[in-house]
Amino acid sequence: MTRSPFRIIHQGTLVVALLLAGNALATPGTLIRASDLLADAYTDAKSLASLPAEAKLTVLEGKGGWSKVRTEDGKTGWVRLLNVRMAAPAGSGGNALTAIGNVVRTGTTKSAATTGAKGLSREKLAQAQPNPREVAKLDAFRAKPTEINRFAAARKLSARDIPELPN
Repeated sequence: MTRSPFRIIHQGTLVVALLLAGNALATPGTLIRASDLLADAYTDAKSLASLPAEAKLTVLEGKGGWSKVRTEDGKTGWVRLLNVRMAAPAGSGGNALTAIGNVVRTGTTKSAATTGAKGLSREKLAQAQPNPREVAKLDAFRAKPTEINRFAAARKLSARDIPELPN
């Protein structure tokens, strides 16, 4: 199953994420689910090891949607940022603000899930540059009009005009 590289980011979550992003580096963490430890921050990078759910690790740095981590046995590599639950900061006492921070930083709590902008600092956002090669890759996933029409016809769907929402 191929997952879309796009996520909808709520503005409020983005602001909180930017404020908390600096706290995410060199922090103890735990894997939320079993993951491959990869040689680089790419889905098709070489797998260095298979890590079990609940594996303890240290987050060393972030790169987009990826975290560079060190395992308890000293292996270093990359895992998806959303698969890592960061430890609560020392002295946080597990208050409501900490819970909100954990939602933003790990994408989950024990009872609810959300998605946010993770691993992005103000500096990284300011230095962001377009990447035409990645856009070209995404264009390859675009559905062709004939595919769209065949899909719609097979499900007896029809086109209809929807008015724009007011400003």
